[in-house]
Amino acid sequence: MIQHFTLAKFRAGTTAAEKETAYNTVFILLSAALVLPGVHGFKVGPPLSQRGARGYEFALIVEFEDLQSFTDYLVHAHHRLVTDFVNGFSEEPVLSYQIDTSRVARL
Repeated sequence: MIQHFTLAKFRAGTTAAEKETAYNTVFILLSAALVLPGVHGFKVGPPLSQRGARGYEFALIVEFEDLQSFTDYLVHAHHRLVTDFVNGFSEEPVLSYQIDTSRVARL
């Protein structure tokens, strides 16, 4: 499984109500993505605490069946909708990170 993480910082002056609207909008957009092949689930929301969050107040995780499903989603029009929405409220470029949960870390 591939987990795709996105972290964003809201623009200065964004109200609590606007942040809540952003979380809800992305939740609705990602709910629609669940019908796409290989998309298994998602989570979206704020950090439990600002301590250590370094100003990031928005996070989403999307889970994909495999690398091909993730790659297919990146070029899908639905991904562009979510990306454009998040970039629209983000103070700076978002932080994006992916992990392959099938790989075992070796120390």
